[in-house]
Amino acid sequence: MPAFIDECRYEWKRLGVPDSMAEEMAAELEADLAEAEADGVSATEMLGESDPRRFAAAWARERGLVAQPQPKKSRRHAWLWIAAFVLALAFVVVLGLFAAVGVSKHVHVSAQRPQTVGGVVVPNLVGLKACHARRIARESGLRVRRIPSGRCGAVVIAQQPLQGSLIPGSRGPRTTVILRLRG
Repeated sequence: MPAFIDECRYEWKRLGVPDSMAEEMAAELEADLAEAEADGVSATEMLGESDPRRFAAAWARERGLVAQPQPKKSRRHAWLWIAAFVLALAFVVVLGLFAAVGVSKHVHVSAQRPQTVGGVVVPNLVGLKACHARRIARESGLRVRRIPSGRCGAVVIAQQPLQGSLIPGSRGPRTTVILRLRG
């Protein structure tokens, strides 16, 4: 067991235990081991399969000769903050996308009904329901040939004049859009 005690002395020195205290603890440990052996208890039974460095550090801490090891700061809290930040960032990005879609939709609707200084550009009405197409055409400054009652839900499959056609300013309000419907 002298090797075990020597390793404990080395660890106490490494931990900064004063030499006098280290020698006192070594003598106490040696006396405890001798007493245990006299009682028929082996040193291995008394110490177990103990690591001398851990044993020495524990003895020094129990006597207040070295500071208690500081518990490691939990990284769980850091991860919670990071996760909260990522979620908040994702929320802001999603809100931005929804806002962009809303603006895009608005731009798209106004792009369907562009007006120029010199006249009216015929909007694209194909694919819309008849009454919706009529409303857009009227908002653009065009007239629409009468849609028979009960055909508001019909889908526009063709139009005349075609989408993008420029109607001069003086003729715009007098131009009639003809819609071909299905359904």
